[in-house]
Order: sequence, then structure tokens, then C-alpha cells
Amino acid sequence: MKPHYTMVIFFFILLTAGCIEPVTTDPAEVTPSPITELPPDNAPSLRDSAFIRIEEWEEPAEYTSFSPPSYIPGEYTLYGLLIATAWNESYGHYTTVGETLRYARNDTMQNASWTTDMTLLEISWSNYGYDPYAKDPIVNREPKPVDIREYMGRIYETEEEHLIVWTAAGNATYQVRGSLDRDELLRVARSIAC
Repeated sequence: MKPHYTMVIFFFILLTAGCIEPVTTDPAEVTPSPITELPPDNAPSLRDSAFIRIEEWEEPAEYTSFSPPSYIPGEYTLYGLLIATAWNESYGHYTTVGETLRYARNDTMQNASWTTDMTLLEISWSNYGYDPYAKDPIVNREPKPVDIREYMGRIYETEEEHLIVWTAAGNATYQVRGSLDRDELLRVARSIAC
């Protein structure tokens, strides 16, 4: 390895040391940090996100703080993980406030230059509830109640997509969103061990 590559890697390690919280795989072990509220919409410097590309052969549970679904339709392939963070004054670093696993529909993945060109199936988890600052037109629809593994959930529906939201043990909020038909999306949601 060339010396300047070594220096860059060493510098990166020094900058990031202690800034990343360990990830647990059991949702029962996840203890929320003492964040009393998410930063307001006009404070983007206090919120950040990172995207990790995950190859289809990798196990998503190695990257997430929640149990991924055990059922994903065959026409979808694991694509990556989006991690949302917020500045935590008590600890003096960013704390993970939510994670979104993304699965891309195979026929839209090949020629896509960015995720907006793909049809995605998204599975999200947060210990801080639904993001009140998200501007999402689907939640303006009247939801219908659904049962997700003995938890009461809500399903929001448009002609293009469905969004299922429910809160499980420990106030963990889950969301499953995609353009699958209603029954198929419910099958994905019910395959998540909350």
C-alpha cells in the first residue's frame, strides 16, 4: 500500500474513533439514548444520514439494530441500509434514531443510476417513533387498522403504494412501504420478529 493511502486511512480512523455506537441485533437490547425530541426541521446540521450498500448475498441482520423480515418477494433484491442519526448533546456525538433496509425490484435495478430510478421495498425501524418532520403525502390518507403479529397497526394506501406502520414492544416503530399489493406487503410486515 502506498504511504499516502496509509496516512489517509489512519487520519479517517482517528476522526471517526468513538463516534459510532455499537449495533445490537436484538431489538430488546436496544436502549434509546436520552434524546428528548428529534431536532427541528430547520436544524439540518443536527440531523444526518448514511447509506451502506449491502450486497444481495450478505445477511442484513449483521448491519441492523432490528430483525429484518424473513420474507421478501423473489422479485426484490437486498440493496442497502439507510441510517438516520441526530446529534445527542448528552453524549457529544450522533446517535442512531432510525434505520431503513432497502430492497430493489430486480427489473428496475439494472439500468438505474440512483435509488430514485428503482422500485423499492423499504423496511424501517426507529426507537423514536415516526418522524414528525417527514413531509409524506401518503399519511394524509385515512388509515385502516391491521394486525401485525398481535400488534395493532395502520395501513395507508394510494394507487401507487402502501405504507404499514405499527409500534411494538419497547416503543419501537416499524414501517413497511412499497408498491406490492396489500396482502404481499402484509406478509413482509408479519415476517418481522418484533
